[in-house]
Amino acid sequence: MTSSTAQTRPSSSLSIISINDPSLINEPTLIPPPPSPTEIRFMTALASDTTRPSVAIITLNTSLFKHDSLSKDQNHFSSWKRQFIQTLRMNQGADGYLDGRILPPNRDSEPRAYSNWNANNGSILGFMGLVIDDAEQEVIDGAATAQVAWDLLVQRHAQEGPVKQVQLIQEALNVRYSSSEKYSTTSSKLTTLNKHIWDMGSLSSELFLCIIMINSMSNVPELRATRENVAQQFAQSDGTNPDLKKNPTARKFRFESYGYSFIDPDLPKFEFSSPKVHCPRMS
Repeated sequence: MTSSTAQTRPSSSLSIISINDPSLINEPTLIPPPPSPTEIRFMTALASDTTRPSVAIITLNTSLFKHDSLSKDQNHFSSWKRQFIQTLRMNQGADGYLDGRILPPNRDSEPRAYSNWNANNGSILGFMGLVIDDAEQEVIDGAATAQVAWDLLVQRHAQEGPVKQVQLIQEALNVRYSSSEKYSTTSSKLTTLNKHIWDMGSLSSELFLCIIMINSMSNVPELRATRENVAQQFAQSDGTNPDLKKNPTARKFRFESYGYSFIDPDLPKFEFSSPKVHCPRMS
């Protein structure tokens, strides 16, 4: 029989550590490393974003805009574009949202500025939608930013219609320098017309020939109705070969739909028959 003392004796020896153990006294204290420059910038930006965000809210004054709604049929994109940009420019330089000069801030380090940027972007998109017609709204319907929507409109109106382009060429050729107007003013007018003409795209020789033939119908009474109809459809179209991948809503002009057919280029002269107009086939 064992004693009670033997029953309570520990089964293993105890390690007794002195509180004066030098290894404990000299144990180094763990100090966190200082923040990196990137972390310092992040904390500074986050602090300033609360009181002074890098992007402030813009309350658009849309009453400054004085122009008809943008319409492909009106061929007035240049004047509409100029006034739209000027209106945004007078609203704290908001035109920077159109060309990418004002980029969205970092969402994590500047949450308030990022929120303000999105609000401003939405306001500009909404304003843009109010000053264009339904057909234009379909073009920008899927745009997430004002810059994307703007690029879509610029691309759509780069070619306002071949008839309008020919009219501008005629207008440019009729401009003359005169002593009654400063030469610099006339030069500026020609420069603007030239830029507008080429911004509308290049005319193919085939298309240009048909247009000048249509213009030549103006003195023939029985062809006047045909001329007006085809000219109107030309102006409202995006040309004979638009890029449907870049602009799925582009309207392609088809000669056949309006009585056009191409005949043998070896014929000695052009032939017209109302309501069908025959243009020579270009080689």
